[in-house]
Amino acid sequence: MENTEMNKAVVNEMVELNPAERAEIRNRYPETYFPNPVKEPIWYGRREHTRIVEKNAIIDQNVRPDQEKPTVFGICSDHYKIVFYEDIVKMVEGVVGTIKDFGEIKINPYTYADGGRLRINLSFPEKKINIVKGDNIIPKIEIFSSYDLSTMLKGRFGAFQLKCTNGMGVWKTFKKFAKRHLQNLHLSELEVSIIEGLEVFALQATMWKEWATLKIPQKVYEEIWTDLPFSPTERERIEALPEIGTKLLLPDALKSNDLNVWSFNSVLTQFATHGVKSELRRIELEPIIARSMEKLYDRLH
Repeated sequence: MENTEMNKAVVNEMVELNPAERAEIRNRYPETYFPNPVKEPIWYGRREHTRIVEKNAIIDQNVRPDQEKPTVFGICSDHYKIVFYEDIVKMVEGVVGTIKDFGEIKINPYTYADGGRLRINLSFPEKKINIVKGDNIIPKIEIFSSYDLSTMLKGRFGAFQLKCTNGMGVWKTFKKFAKRHLQNLHLSELEVSIIEGLEVFALQATMWKEWATLKIPQKVYEEIWTDLPFSPTERERIEALPEIGTKLLLPDALKSNDLNVWSFNSVLTQFATHGVKSELRRIELEPIIARSMEKLYDRLH
C-alpha cells in the first residue's frame, strides 16, 4: 500500500510526544543520534521555480558535525505523517514495562544510514540458555523503523551469543506489526508478538542444541557455500577466523570430522558481526545466514 494511505493517522494508543518529552528520551540515550526531521516543499526549474504539487522532502534539520548540509531522507506525499523515533522508543518502553516473568529487559536504540533508519535492540539477560559448554545465549528482539521510507515498522527475534555478543539467530518477522509507522497498530499486539517470540526462542534453543550434534560432511560443506552471501575473498577470511572461545578453524574441524552446524553458524555470524563494516549489510546478512543454516539443519537432520 502506498505510504500516503498508510500514514494518514496514528492510532490513539501511540502517544505523540511534545518537544520536552522527546528531549528527555534523547537525554536518556545520549549515545544515540536522533535526527530532527521535517517535511519541506520541493521546487524545480532554473528561472521560474515551480512547486511539485503534493510532494515533500523529508529533511533532517540538524547538520551533523561530519556533514556540510542537512540530510535529505526521502520524498513523501502531503499526507505522510512523520512518526518520530523518540515516540517509537517511548512506545517500546511502555510495552516492555507491561511484560512480566521475563526478568530485566534492556533497551538499546540506535540509528544508522545517516539517521535515516532506526534499530531498537531488546535483550533479556536473565533468560540465559546454555547450548554447549561455555556457550550461552539470551533472546534478542530488534525493532526497525525509518525516515528514509525504506523500512516499515517491523521486528525480528533471535539471540545473542554471550561469549562475544554475537548477533546470531533464526529470524522471523513480527507480522502482527509489520505496519508502516504504526497505522492500526495496537500496543497489545506488540506485547503479544514479543511474548510469542520469546516462546519460539525456547523452542529454537532446543533445535540449536541439536545443531551442535550434527556433523557436516565435506561435500555438504562445499555445497552450502553456494547458498551463502559471501565472496570468495570473504570465504577465505571466514575460514581463517578462529571461533571465539574454542579457537576452532573451519578447515581444521572439517578435516577431523568435528565441524558441526552450531560452530559453522557461530563463525559465520561472528564474521558478519565483527568483520563487515557496513551496518546495512550486517543487518541484511543475519537473516540470510539463518535461512542457510536452517536449510543445512533440515538436510542433515
